[in-house]
Amino acid sequence: MINIRINGEEISAYPGEILLEVARRANIYIPSLCFLKDKKSPDHPCGLCVVKVEGEGIVRSCVYRVERELEVDTEAPEVKVIRRKILEGLVANHYGDCKAPCHTPCPGGLNIQGYIGFIAKGDFRASLALIKERLPLPASVGRVCPRFCEPVCRRSFVDEPIAINDLKRFVADYGLEKGEVIPELPPLKDKKVAIIGAGPAGLSCAYFLRLEGYQVTLFDKEREPGGLLRYGIPAFKLPKEIVQREVENILKMGIDFIGGRSWGKDFSIDILRKEGYEAVFLAIGARKEKTFGFEGEELAESGFKFLIAFSKDEVDIKAYYGKKVAILGCSYTALDLARTLRRLNCEVEILYPRSKMEVPVPLREIVFGEKEGIKFTYMTVPLSLKKKEGLYYLVLARTSLTEKREIKVLSESAFEMSYDFVFRAWGEAPTDEFKTFGEIEAKLELTPEGTIKVNPHTMQSSIPWVFAGGDFVHGAKTVIQAVASGRRAATAIASFLEGKPLEKTSLTVKFDFSRGKRVEEFDANFIDLFPQERRATLEERTPEERVKDFKEVLSGLTPEEAIREANRCLRCGCLGIHKCDFREILIREDVGVSKSRKRMKYAIEKGHPLIELDSNKCVACFKCVRSCPYGAIFLSVINKGTLQEYITFKFTSACVNCGICVDVCPTGALTKKDLLVPYSRKQARSVKSVCTFCGVGCNLTLWVKNDTILEVTGRDLPPNFGATCVKGRFGFEFYKSKDRLTQPLIRRSIKEEFKPVSWDTALDYVAENLVRIQEKYGPEALGFLCSARTSNEENFLMQKLARAVFKTNNVDCPARV
Repeated sequence: MINIRINGEEISAYPGEILLEVARRANIYIPSLCFLKDKKSPDHPCGLCVVKVEGEGIVRSCVYRVERELEVDTEAPEVKVIRRKILEGLVANHYGDCKAPCHTPCPGGLNIQGYIGFIAKGDFRASLALIKERLPLPASVGRVCPRFCEPVCRRSFVDEPIAINDLKRFVADYGLEKGEVIPELPPLKDKKVAIIGAGPAGLSCAYFLRLEGYQVTLFDKEREPGGLLRYGIPAFKLPKEIVQREVENILKMGIDFIGGRSWGKDFSIDILRKEGYEAVFLAIGARKEKTFGFEGEELAESGFKFLIAFSKDEVDIKAYYGKKVAILGCSYTALDLARTLRRLNCEVEILYPRSKMEVPVPLREIVFGEKEGIKFTYMTVPLSLKKKEGLYYLVLARTSLTEKREIKVLSESAFEMSYDFVFRAWGEAPTDEFKTFGEIEAKLELTPEGTIKVNPHTMQSSIPWVFAGGDFVHGAKTVIQAVASGRRAATAIASFLEGKPLEKTSLTVKFDFSRGKRVEEFDANFIDLFPQERRATLEERTPEERVKDFKEVLSGLTPEEAIREANRCLRCGCLGIHKCDFREILIREDVGVSKSRKRMKYAIEKGHPLIELDSNKCVACFKCVRSCPYGAIFLSVINKGTLQEYITFKFTSACVNCGICVDVCPTGALTKKDLLVPYSRKQARSVKSVCTFCGVGCNLTLWVKNDTILEVTGRDLPPNFGATCVKGRFGFEFYKSKDRLTQPLIRRSIKEEFKPVSWDTALDYVAENLVRIQEKYGPEALGFLCSARTSNEENFLMQKLARAVFKTNNVDCPARV
């Protein structure tokens, strides 16, 4: 052995051993895109593996052999300069998307392309499991989500965006109907967390804390959990039974709920602390109504309180039925209130001081209201309100907007209108009344706006063991934002309870290639690859029908519609990101991708039956060529590393579809067509397995997520040493075939149907009949056929059974290996 030093660390090497292999054995980072163990170096190596050897200067560690004691520096300034120059050249020729654009704006951080990919393959349970890794209330969110993702969907350049939210709703409803995805729960720890508020933020926090093993108790002033999901959103948008079932699924995990107890009235944080709760999460939502500030505004009824009372059946419907109503504001509360009142046959008008394009709700909500007969009056502001003899008299004026988009009241346009009822619904904000609830509450610091002050990263208040999130912190927003806040809080609380610093998520935006973040940057040649297809739409009840009741307005997709819609996805995000050494090296070397190519140079090739080729992502490492045992790849590169670089890649007729080229490719240039889910190897489970297709016994690694096999790779062990045939690498989908037998079936006559039985019953049945035939007709009447999908050992036992037990040589196997 030879002792060498790499970055000051002493390491032993074998004489003649490759320096790069020595470093990797010692877990010392040296980048390389082209190195293949036991393979010849390419004619045009990547050159990233350069290091500085004392006395010799810069050398390529992938070919340098250790013959003496060395002093090696892998991070020398001149080494870093060389690597950066090489990487910048590779970046300049790279074109693609690291991540799908729909992923970025999603507050929940859902793997959207992934769950759509599972739906496209008909694996609805896997899709739901992937969603519930980040979102525990998908059926509810699937009905009320504002769809931040869909406006940036690239499919809109072809025809219409993917129905991302409707697909999420579909698999969530599928789970509620066919059986929920039950997460694996760890044993409970001896640490307790109290959550005040059982709305979406509180429920989400409880869900993720329980997944970490903590004892969780939810407190809420209402008798039933759900918060505004249950009490604030009308049933025609979000049916109560959907909320009930999703909440029940969360509580079934072993989460306690104590309803009918109000914070500040029935308990304080200090009391919870004395009861043994080591952390408290405040998630009471935003219950303070905003005001506009005009004369007599206090006379208007509260739209927010009306919706809550209505959901509890505490409203005298007759008092409102058929009345003329004005609603001030165009918030979610205003729209939900207006649509509720229309179902009471009211004549409803919404008044808003700005234009239709400036409403704080999605225009989709406005369209629903317009269809149902709600009148919208924009650029109109209330000046005063009076109530006389049972009527409301509202003085209004027209508005205009200044250059700074501020409201300017046109006083000369003032006019008066009378209504049976006037509601205020400007929206909601967090309250600061908690400061009077107890000694600890009084110590909680406030922001200049009067809301509770928290660290935006840890969500800790000024008291370290008190956390806050959801609408209580950031004001009234969306359900998906509240759920995401609850999940972040759970992570922060778990770190606090374990006494560990909160793990920081590294921002990788700088290293994410993009085909174009703005419309004008996008290359239309990519769009030309996809034919136009009609988007799936939810069936909508007619306005005339739906304003007569509170049944849900929209019906979900059918399985066939969902699969068809999921297959409209362009698969923007790189499906080779889990094996992309190139991106990992860019991150380690801090080389950004802002100067990457903005236009496609090569058409995406889909002619291979199993592999998709995107030469726009090729780094010309020649790993595919050097690893192919059949010489089935033609690859040539002209002017490598320059802007004039040109790559020619072809599969020849010698290709046997073994797929080893895909697995060694260090980018997404070569990807498997049947892999539709982008994933990280750190987030998947690797399972050791043996190929079932023949008796050779090739060693495989199954990459599994949510009990679904994503892909199969060969393991570098005998007898296959990483290689597999086409069946081993690509033929694994049979395991979830609907036609696959998962238990024995017997029919005792040709006229009977096959019926499932136990293994003992089936084996006894076979044994009895084999003995009967042997005794009646002799051993030559028996024949034994072995399977090519079992191991050599199992086939050996079968022939022993035939020859030694039943005394016949009538035994054969279709495998010829």
